[in-house]
Amino acid sequence: MTRIASPFVVFAFGLAACANPQDQLLRAEHHYQNARYEAALTNLEDLEIHVAGLSRRERIRYEVARGMTHLRLEQPDDARHWLAVAREEAAAEPDALSESARTTVERTIGELDPMGPRARTTSSGGEAAAAVP
Repeated sequence: MTRIASPFVVFAFGLAACANPQDQLLRAEHHYQNARYEAALTNLEDLEIHVAGLSRRERIRYEVARGMTHLRLEQPDDARHWLAVAREEAAAEPDALSESARTTVERTIGELDPMGPRARTTSSGGEAAAAVP
């Protein structure tokens, strides 16, 4: 009986250690909110293979979290990509983002746009726009 119980116990603990995608998204958002951006990105990258199984609202949360995490890690191309994906997906579900989140996404994409006003100001030697809080 010990031989049968041991593999079962190991299997049960293994299942408990595997978080579902929703828990992993919450964990990534928690890391982001606590300024642990590298940990947030690790969670989000691990979650990427499961994104298709998330609801549309969860995917949008994932995309916003991923974009804002890349922004904080000073990876503007990746930030712009993920925020643009979130904006497109949120267009199909207007209630998916709060008004403040939608405004932040739009403003940040605009600030990251290589052809936008920030790029022209920065390239001409002027001051760059303020970072997103």
